[in-house]
Amino acid sequence: MKNAKTEPYPLFLTPEKAAKISGLGVNRIRQLMDDRELAYLPVGKRKLTTVQALRDYYERAKVPPLQI
Repeated sequence: MKNAKTEPYPLFLTPEKAAKISGLGVNRIRQLMDDRELAYLPVGKRKLTTVQALRDYYERAKVPPLQI
């Protein structure tokens, strides 16, 4: 039996798996792909992304904390 805590993420993620990992909704993941804000690999009719692409999107989209 595989241990989910020690298993690395797969190389490519479906929008459903990307949504589960990121906490975003599946529709939002698909919208980000369609808007080319989230990098993906087209494989036939499917669009696959990576954990690194999710991290890259986060780095571009995050709002820096307020400096007090």
